[in-house]
Amino acid sequence: MQKRKRRFLEKGQNLMMLRTLRLEKAKKAEQQKELTINNALTKCELTSSEVVPDIDNLLKNNTIGNLVESLGHGNRNKIRANAADALAHIASGSSEHSNLIAKAGAVPRLIRLIQSTDLEVSEMGILCLGNLLHFAPNLRDFMITNGVVQKLVSIIQAKSTCTLMLSHVTWVIRKLCISSPTSRPDNVDEIAQALNVLLYNPEDKILEDALMAVRNLAHENETIPMLLDLGVVPRIIYLLEHPNVLVQNAALQALINIASGTEEQIQELLNNNLLPHLSALMSNSDLDIRCHVLRILQNVADGNTFQRQAIMNAGLLHKILECLKGEAIPLKSAAALTISTLVIDKDKNLLYYLMRQGVIPELCNLLLSQETDIIYNVLDMLSTMLDVDPSFLAEVSGIIEWSGALNNIRILQSNEQEEIAVVARKIISSYFPDKPDIATKF
Repeated sequence: MQKRKRRFLEKGQNLMMLRTLRLEKAKKAEQQKELTINNALTKCELTSSEVVPDIDNLLKNNTIGNLVESLGHGNRNKIRANAADALAHIASGSSEHSNLIAKAGAVPRLIRLIQSTDLEVSEMGILCLGNLLHFAPNLRDFMITNGVVQKLVSIIQAKSTCTLMLSHVTWVIRKLCISSPTSRPDNVDEIAQALNVLLYNPEDKILEDALMAVRNLAHENETIPMLLDLGVVPRIIYLLEHPNVLVQNAALQALINIASGTEEQIQELLNNNLLPHLSALMSNSDLDIRCHVLRILQNVADGNTFQRQAIMNAGLLHKILECLKGEAIPLKSAAALTISTLVIDKDKNLLYYLMRQGVIPELCNLLLSQETDIIYNVLDMLSTMLDVDPSFLAEVSGIIEWSGALNNIRILQSNEQEEIAVVARKIISSYFPDKPDIATKF
């Protein structure tokens, strides 16, 4: 009996010792794991002011692998947040850094972090995904396949989402909407509906990113009808009056792409009183704002005769001419391109009005531009003015000769851009065949 008891006690002691050893082993493994994680966090140089480690160093120390492992469910929230923050910093190094993180399996884990109940973990996961997209746009389709859109949309729809988190989400959606070399986003309708909600947010940064996301979506012509059906146009036009110039700028860029669609889509913009808003912005002191307005007007003028006439009826021609006569080259160039599109119908009354407003010398000055599109459009306009009516010929040719542009046109006959050279030759051979070259006549 005593022997049995002793054997039983010894067995119990052995089991307790075995259990203790196992616990100590697990504890050491956990400590080693945390040490590995902390080493990885240290080696990646967390603060954004420090240099991102080079690829060779990261591979040698398996830093990225350890950090990706740290994103797993078994780790404490603080470790997961720090690991996501560290990966976001590494991603900012280059496209190669970002793709290396993706190859290590970070994307699915980061997408899972988005739904974490810990706000810091969720926030760091979103910011890391945004950095990966920013530096490696090729990852877009892979992220969408892994369900990132649904996770982001659910955050937008949640009433409890704080403004800061909503701002991060909108920034990532903006990146997701950038055109891929292969395709548009599969979830484009879901994204567009989310953007329609974000366009009514009072925060300036959220509005700016949402508008830029719409701009990115509208870059693909097939998405424009869907955006129009969602009713985003009236809201975007309303935001042209926003006090923040960045929001105004983003709204204009969205409208530039929408106005690049069909005549019916352009008409939708006009039906929502686009032109009066653009007229007001033509007096804006911001150069970029006025250039964007002119680009929208170019797209509208590229529509049909009635849409070109609508620009005139809105009193915008005078303001376009003011831009042409200004000192800023980008503004002059944009104005010249707009006028070029307006005169496509060869309307004699319009051309006569432009001549009387002193447009020809201003156009001739732009022949010295470095941009081939501008040179071609200026030559095309001059050719149109020379050709449209014999009664204009003497006056237009006289102004061209007097302004010193004739010699520039002669030089452009040998321009490396064949389309420019062809128009220049036509002008010289048709209207100035007997005029000597000013540069060589002495």
